[in-house]
Amino acid sequence: MSSREERVARNEALFRAVNERIEQVHEDARDLGANDTFAVLCECGDQNCVEEVQLTTQRYEQVRADPRTFVIVPGHAIPEVEEIVDEGAGFEVVRKHDEEAEIAERTDPRA
Repeated sequence: MSSREERVARNEALFRAVNERIEQVHEDARDLGANDTFAVLCECGDQNCVEEVQLTTQRYEQVRADPRTFVIVPGHAIPEVEEIVDEGAGFEVVRKHDEEAEIAERTDPRA
């Protein structure tokens, strides 16, 4: 794996960790009556990206069920490290290639 590919994988893992915290806050708010849709940060490999994706809690949990998958804004996929495996209204789900998957799995906050 090149240093660029490793950096991309680590950036995505960082955004995933931030989104885990956002999801926790959303769960607390939902207990107080908030709706089921919430915004997470795009988990693409661009460290300067701050775009948001709207997801339901159920859809977010589907993405998090596989530590190799990440949710991104359409058009943000990096074919050298991932492939698009699903899409929805305003988002795509990407899965890391085998080499980058090791970083994704090792840094999974749910592991």
